[in-house]
Amino acid sequence: MTAAPLLPVSLTCNTDLRFIDLIQVVGSELLKHMNFSHEDGERVWLAIQEGIANAMRHGNKLDKRKPVEVTFTPLANRLEIRIKDTGAGVDLDALPNPNLPENLLKPCGRGVFFMKQVMDQVAMESHAQGSTLVLVKLRRSSEQPEA
Repeated sequence: MTAAPLLPVSLTCNTDLRFIDLIQVVGSELLKHMNFSHEDGERVWLAIQEGIANAMRHGNKLDKRKPVEVTFTPLANRLEIRIKDTGAGVDLDALPNPNLPENLLKPCGRGVFFMKQVMDQVAMESHAQGSTLVLVKLRRSSEQPEA
């Protein structure tokens, strides 16, 4: 008997950095259910956490009245995470490389770089209501369920 496919999970919360821990419980469990290795799961979760924190800090400017929506969509060959905020978004390719000498001592700018190192796809979508960060992590063949 094959297991039923996992359905998307969406969480919407106010802009409050304390909600990241709550979202982590759901995200971590989903990564386990999808058979991601512990090591990959930890890296992926750090990328997701950074994306949520950026949405709250930069997108919603820490305005507790503004929502952040995180949607986890498990698929056979990948996990898609969409983090939606009310900000205008940013051109991810225009962000300075934090490894360049002139940026080494800057206190920010490493989050998107880290996300790009960990995830297979990182994109920003802008829309009338704000923007959505899209993160995709492909599953290795050993992590995919048997048919």
